[in-house]
Amino acid sequence: MHDGFQHQVLYLLEPIGFTWACLLVLTVALWWKRQLWFAVATGLLVIFITVIGATPLPGTLLGALERPYAGVDIEKLPTADAIVLLGGGTNASRYEVEHVHFTPAGDRLVMAHALFKMNKAPVLLLGGNVNKLDGAVRYESEIVRDLFVTWGIPKEAMIPMSFSNDTYGEALKVHDLAAEHGWHRILLVTSANHQRRASATFRAQGLEVISVPCNFLTGVSNPSGDSELSVPRYDGFVKTATWLHEQAGWFMYRRRGWIKE
Repeated sequence: MHDGFQHQVLYLLEPIGFTWACLLVLTVALWWKRQLWFAVATGLLVIFITVIGATPLPGTLLGALERPYAGVDIEKLPTADAIVLLGGGTNASRYEVEHVHFTPAGDRLVMAHALFKMNKAPVLLLGGNVNKLDGAVRYESEIVRDLFVTWGIPKEAMIPMSFSNDTYGEALKVHDLAAEHGWHRILLVTSANHQRRASATFRAQGLEVISVPCNFLTGVSNPSGDSELSVPRYDGFVKTATWLHEQAGWFMYRRRGWIKE
């Protein structure tokens, strides 16, 4: 009980918790002074922050995207012509081991590595963006390739796909490589919440897609404190932002004809 109280106090010192507490005090003060419309406005902000930061709603929304891909047994997956690892799992770093910083989507690399070691496909296609560090341009696909070499994957078994700004760009590159090499079936490795849009995008390019989900962010796979009463925290906002990103992305891709229902 004592530790739980201490945690709640610490949460109040975080930016979201502190803002929530200030708005709560302001709402009470405005109501006390009979400035009712202002009190309602700040009160609505308090409710919004509470719902997003301290209720199960964000996890429920994001979990709805993850749940269709839960329970995949990678050992039972069929073999394919190539493993496609979508970008977003790493950034360049000055001081990390191998100069690689893992983002919250770093689970993607672990999954792709495991599939290759299980001989699920003979080649790894590496996607990703580009960033600049100390004046040098670093391609994520090349960063991952160099890291995988240290993890025991032969360099000649990997194809870095330069860079792409989005999933559609990666799908186009894979389509061209598949046409060149006569590939048909791919194992698509990306976050579970992104699988729906990513798989649809690659299927629209005429590829047979086997979805390989990872990087679960909700109680669908991971321990979750969504149901615990708490001072609002950032986690719910991250989940909400991720869910909104996928919903907006689906709508945009559909509108542009990049995916089909």
